[in-house]
Amino acid sequence: MMRGVIVEGLSTTGKTSVFSAIKRFHSSESYKSEKTIIAISEHYSQVLHSFQGVLRAMDKDEHIQLLNRHVDYLEQQNKWMDSLGHTKTSHGVFYLLERFHLNHRAAFIDSTEIKILEQRLSRLNAQNILLTLSPEAVASRFIESRGEAWKSYVMENHSSVDEACQKFLHNQERLRLCAKESLIPTLEINTDEADWDSYAKQILMKLNEGR
Repeated sequence: MMRGVIVEGLSTTGKTSVFSAIKRFHSSESYKSEKTIIAISEHYSQVLHSFQGVLRAMDKDEHIQLLNRHVDYLEQQNKWMDSLGHTKTSHGVFYLLERFHLNHRAAFIDSTEIKILEQRLSRLNAQNILLTLSPEAVASRFIESRGEAWKSYVMENHSSVDEACQKFLHNQERLRLCAKESLIPTLEINTDEADWDSYAKQILMKLNEGR
């Protein structure tokens, strides 16, 4: 059996921290989980990439092809497991994706290709996790948490901190709406407290409830 978690959310909501914590806890004996894990971070799934040191944004077609290649591989592994007749949980595969279908459902509105991608992920027992921040936590996390270089980057296209925070909340609400439209079930987790281990345990417990 194959199953997986997709970690979604805006920058500074804690995707990478939760991603890492899930990998760590999934490997612990207490969860008695699959021995095989496939983890693909946002560096290999996002629109913006560094090509030989130069940042370049993929267009829609390029990016859909990239996401499809990742899902192609998961489907191939799933077929291989089925052909072997493995039934034990330890023989299954757990996959972990970061910034995948939901961010790109928001970027490519009404994309038939994303809907088809979600159908394929649904057949692979995907569970979406949407990490969010409360309005009162946005300024400290989104603007202040990564130092002056990040703050300058964020504020470059905003006239005030308040404007930057409102844009963040607007984009976050778009992700919530996309999650409601998605074919993949979504669990929203507020990450104001930055308790990454607790969130990871909550996610894995939720996943195990469905077994």
